[in-house]
Amino acid sequence: MAAARLELLDLPPELILACLLYLPFRDLNSCLHCGNRLLHRIITNSMALRYRREQELAGVEENPFCPSNSGTSDRLADLRTREANWLGFSPRSTHTIPLDFQSGGVYDLASDIYLVGNTADPTTGLCTSIKYVYTSPGSDVPEWREISAGKSIIDFGTALEEHDLIAILTYTPHDSNPQMVSIDVLLFHLSTGAPHSLTNNPTIHIHDVERHRGRPGISIEISGDVLALSLLYWEHPERDLDVLRLFDWKSGTSKIIPLSVYNTGLVFITEHIIAVPNCLEAKLDIVIIPSAKDDTTAPQFVYSFLLPSMKPEMAVHSFQCRSAPNPRAGLNRFTRARFLHRPQDAILLFILHIGSEDIATNHMFVLNRPSFLRILDVCANHANGGHLIVPWSAWGPVCTRWLDATSLSMRYITTTVGQRMVTIAHAAPDQPAPICVLNFNAKDVEAQRARGDELDGPDATVCVVEAGALELGPFEDPIVSLIPFVETRSRELFDYDAVLINDENIVGAKFTPGHVESLHVHHFG
Repeated sequence: MAAARLELLDLPPELILACLLYLPFRDLNSCLHCGNRLLHRIITNSMALRYRREQELAGVEENPFCPSNSGTSDRLADLRTREANWLGFSPRSTHTIPLDFQSGGVYDLASDIYLVGNTADPTTGLCTSIKYVYTSPGSDVPEWREISAGKSIIDFGTALEEHDLIAILTYTPHDSNPQMVSIDVLLFHLSTGAPHSLTNNPTIHIHDVERHRGRPGISIEISGDVLALSLLYWEHPERDLDVLRLFDWKSGTSKIIPLSVYNTGLVFITEHIIAVPNCLEAKLDIVIIPSAKDDTTAPQFVYSFLLPSMKPEMAVHSFQCRSAPNPRAGLNRFTRARFLHRPQDAILLFILHIGSEDIATNHMFVLNRPSFLRILDVCANHANGGHLIVPWSAWGPVCTRWLDATSLSMRYITTTVGQRMVTIAHAAPDQPAPICVLNFNAKDVEAQRARGDELDGPDATVCVVEAGALELGPFEDPIVSLIPFVETRSRELFDYDAVLINDENIVGAKFTPGHVESLHVHHFG
């Protein structure tokens, strides 16, 4: 006798919902409109699906390490309150974190932690340890903690949520020959300060170099098993050591032969694709990270995306970039944030210093990651194994939004998280200014349009800044962008030297000459 055939709709409703719960929303939408009343009722009445849908619309995911006894409806209400707080610039609380030490020159705002170099050694001008503090409010008073490298530090990078990892780049003169210096990466657990347990060797030796070359400029980023490092010796005329290196940080092995670069910026687009700004040729170069079986001797710059045409006398002097959070394979570390921004939605920020012999100005643009990935898919179909050069008109207007940076503070680049960016005027310490939050989430733009042209709230004004063209001095033509955003401008004025942003907070930084004096945290949840 043949076994009875069981159809999906023969299952109890709770099992049907369990089957539907993790479908892509495109497939859920098909189920919703397929004409079946049972499916329609299950989908529309499911609080779990509604909660998941609103997380996706907000570009966040619930933190699995932040347990909650609340039901789904209460968690959905918490998410909606959070989004309303950000939209209206209505922080749930504020607090100040003083610094009782003179900070060094390196810093980062990663996950829910602010990290900064400890007091520099007066003989070298470099710190030998990193201090860090949680920015979100907790049950305890903010406490500075310390992780020591025991060597002079020139920079560091982190992968906190994914690996509890801090990678510290050190600069150490040889005992036997002080005219030679060892450049190394030391890998630690941030939570304990111990050498990282996932490494074969917690020290990656980069190279030995003559001391007269000076200290290199550094960019260091980590995603998955890949540690990307660019070094440039600005003070030395030879370019042979100005390279991008990619390592498997767990094994310490190199993934490619070093590639020549012209400035230190780099950013992960995905776990397997890196964008490298090229200031010499005014373009964005793309590196495909080889898998273990690929030939590491093969050329890895596969595409180059040209910037808008500049006037003949203009040149790009520096070209930096950042995005937060980096692409990650999973979450393995506690963080206090209830909701975490999804890497696949996060915007990328690029900052350029452009000038001639007479004048130089700062400029910035935001890159929409999903739109750029669609362009990369098109490139993959046309490259035919060669190096493909993409003109600005084919990618820029649909992927980028340029911003007028003339009056903005540029002291920190840690001004984006997820699809939000925060700005303040550089004159704010002398002439207090509003904090502006720019939200590039397309769903939030649609929602604000539906509410009306401008929201005049008690704590902020909110409006949509539509797509358009921007005239910037160094460029031959107006720069067209098809990307709108929502701008929230605080009513309160602040005298911060710089503002930063992470999953739950805007952090205003105040400086004394050469050092951070205090951090002022606006907690939105």
